[in-house]
Amino acid sequence: MKELSAYEMEYISGGFNLAKAVTGFTEFVFNSGVGFGNFVVTSGTAFGNFVVDSAAAFGTFVLGGSNWETFVTTGSNNWNGFVNTAGNSWNTFVDNAASDWNSFLQGAAE
Repeated sequence: MKELSAYEMEYISGGFNLAKAVTGFTEFVFNSGVGFGNFVVTSGTAFGNFVVDSAAAFGTFVLGGSNWETFVTTGSNNWNGFVNTAGNSWNTFVDNAASDWNSFLQGAAE
């Protein structure tokens, strides 16, 4: 049985670059893991801020420092801030993952 040269293997595979495919996929997995971790931390922090700020606003309401409408408005604003932060963080993660995946595919095809 003949051992194929690198040129012959590339010719048979249709230009598939195994080294770049492995490197690209590893980078995709690593970068996606880091990106998802950033999403979790950013969203978790924003949710924590929503809970703390809303609890403080509720406490102020209970103690008579504000009315119901002010409490509800504060809670709504805090929730909107969380949703915007989490949504932007998710979009960044997805965009970066898609870009990394595309780089993997391009590298593998070289």
